[in-house]
Amino acid sequence: MAKRFGVDDVIKYIFLPDGIESDLEDGDDDEEKMYVDDDLVDPDYNPAQDINAGQLEIEVEESGSIDEKEDQVLLSCISSETDAEEDQTNTQQKKKYRWRKKPYTFPDVSFKGEFSTPPDEIPTPLQYFKLFLNDDCMAYIAEQTNCYALAKDGKVVGTSAKEIEQFFGILLFTGMFPCRAYTTYWSNFSRFPLIADIMSRNRFQDHLRYIHFNNNAEMKARDHPDYDPLFKVSPLLKRLRDAMSQLEPEERHSVDEQMIPFKGRSGIKQYIKNKPHHWGFKVFARAGMSGMIYDFMVYTGKAMKLPGNLGVAGNVVMRLVNNLPEDKNFKVYFDNWFSSVDLVCLLKQQNIWSVGTIRSNRLKGCTLKTDKELKQHGRGSLDYKCEVTEGVSIVKWCDNKAVHLISTYCSIDPADKCKRWSVAEKKRIDVERPYVVKEYNQHMGGVGLCDMMLELYRTDIRSKKWYMRIVYYCLDVAVLNAWLLYRRHLAQNNQPSYLPLKDFRSSIASALTLAGKQKIKKRGRPSLNDESTCSSKKTKKALPVTDVRYDGLHHWPHHIAKRMRCRYCPSGYTRVQCSKCLVGLCLNERNNCFMAFHTK
Repeated sequence: MAKRFGVDDVIKYIFLPDGIESDLEDGDDDEEKMYVDDDLVDPDYNPAQDINAGQLEIEVEESGSIDEKEDQVLLSCISSETDAEEDQTNTQQKKKYRWRKKPYTFPDVSFKGEFSTPPDEIPTPLQYFKLFLNDDCMAYIAEQTNCYALAKDGKVVGTSAKEIEQFFGILLFTGMFPCRAYTTYWSNFSRFPLIADIMSRNRFQDHLRYIHFNNNAEMKARDHPDYDPLFKVSPLLKRLRDAMSQLEPEERHSVDEQMIPFKGRSGIKQYIKNKPHHWGFKVFARAGMSGMIYDFMVYTGKAMKLPGNLGVAGNVVMRLVNNLPEDKNFKVYFDNWFSSVDLVCLLKQQNIWSVGTIRSNRLKGCTLKTDKELKQHGRGSLDYKCEVTEGVSIVKWCDNKAVHLISTYCSIDPADKCKRWSVAEKKRIDVERPYVVKEYNQHMGGVGLCDMMLELYRTDIRSKKWYMRIVYYCLDVAVLNAWLLYRRHLAQNNQPSYLPLKDFRSSIASALTLAGKQKIKKRGRPSLNDESTCSSKKTKKALPVTDVRYDGLHHWPHHIAKRMRCRYCPSGYTRVQCSKCLVGLCLNERNNCFMAFHTK
């Protein structure tokens, strides 16, 4: 006959260590032995700890058979231990914040960094541009282009780094002088010499068809865990981001989204209804107040892997500010898509101070007045609370509608007045504004300013390759960053005059297409409109850019029918013209302006 166990026997059998149950089976006074053995096993034993065991006993008595009782006891013990571990983990991850409505004294956040001394001689626009896309980058692109053309069609393109530079220079020109069809630049009726004289149409089409930036043989399959959707352009993106990381950062940075316009087929194409270009590739960028981009990343979808546990938006911010030096008191600004209380606290631990708008469902228990209560007090009313242990302030301000702002270095004071249009009074009125709103409005627009300047001369050449839009973006950003760095150096040298962006970009394009290169030879009969043979209205020839003038390559004197003024001496006339610079220069027994003009 099977031995029957009582509830006490089951609890003893489960909870007592091995070897003690045998003693209990032999003796008659089991209860007395249990306490004696417990005292020996655990000197700190407290009978009051058996309360939980009593609770288990009550639950077991309501059950059926003895086997079911044993299983329920075991499951209850295991589940109680698991729940305790999970509660401890959740307590560590979900931090509780204590919000108080009282003033908080923020620490001194004065900026501790400064820019280094600029060069005594300001570099040329091409030299600034090559800080971001240098000769090694051009040589790598030429190598990959030749390999791709040979592997795909067995065609020997035979391009070089110099020819890739010319190709990029033509792309820069197309952004300044856009046409719906790029073949228009070579058409007989609308020929554009700045492009058509550099590279033939067929040669340009070969580059557009075969240009490549990575080795396809190393590309992972789509189902591979390390598959990179941006593999085609990853070396170019890495080179540009590495160059940006070498820039000396400004004090204030903004993090926001950009859109690269694109309506073709791609798995990473996004749609944002509030952007001027609704369809395209989404780019997260960190830019300074000047509009200079210091870091960026192309969004590839929900499967994008980012370190951190702040969600996609918070992890993007931490990824973009990763290169900022600590202990310099940098300030970062972002909108409500990125911001959260955990994010600003984590940034503060790195001595990076932040301001941003925040959504009402991310306040972490911070209760403020409702929109209705604030509207009863009129425009300019506000409510705020501070988290004193972390030094975080949340302000709710009512203008046309209520908005929440979060900051780790400022709050409502010192408040000021701002002008707002009143529909009821039909005039602009003064509205009370907290300091955190002023900080956000003044310093949040860095990425938007960059977008505006990129849109002025955006490269837009149609291509069957989806990733060429990202290449155009990198090219335009490199030009813009070069121009902003050039302006920074001029400002440090107290030189107020500077080249406009249009002239700066044109100088880079001219230098890329001509510096150290040779123009293509014209075929066919000389044109009746040839400047060297026809009599036209007297116009002053523009000087070539510095990189072309002093490159020492293919500058040949040739004779022209009609004399023209010398561009070097003030009163000379000559019939000698430079074949590359297209300016008249004296070359006779008395004056050798030709050599002097091309000698630095």
